Amino acid sequence: MLRSIPSFLKFSRSISAKQLLKDYVFPEIRKEDCEQKYISGWGPGGQKVNTAQNAVMLKHKPTGITVKVHESRLLPDNINIAFERIKLAVDQHINGENSYQSQLQKLQKEIEIKRNQQRKKKRLLKKELQNDNNIDGEINDVEKV
Repeated sequence: MLRSIPSFLKFSRSISAKQLLKDYVFPEIRKEDCEQKYISGWGPGGQKVNTAQNAVMLKHKPTGITVKVHESRLLPDNINIAFERIKLAVDQHINGENSYQSQLQKLQKEIEIKRNQQRKKKRLLKKELQNDNNIDGEINDVEKV
């Protein structure tokens, strides 16, 4: 007699570490607490990039954390990226082991370990099935003789 499998077991979906931390509350960073300096860019792009003031250096005054960003040729984009990075850096400085980045890394390691265990289990089951099939094939060959 076949038993029905509960629906929550049939369609299990893996949840990413970022989804688990979606409700994380970052420390508030006000623009008044930050000092912005616009500096010349660097890297590939020639003279235009090296002379244009499209890079930003953002300093969080209360903690003294400084971030330099030149990811884009557009200054507003670089400012937004700098605020994101300073938010993560201040969070790491204040919360340490309980910061978003630390929790994210721990969760990613746990998920990877779990996936590796599942893969190992599947490999072992496949091996057992192959061995069982080989043994059954040998028995059938012996019976034919």
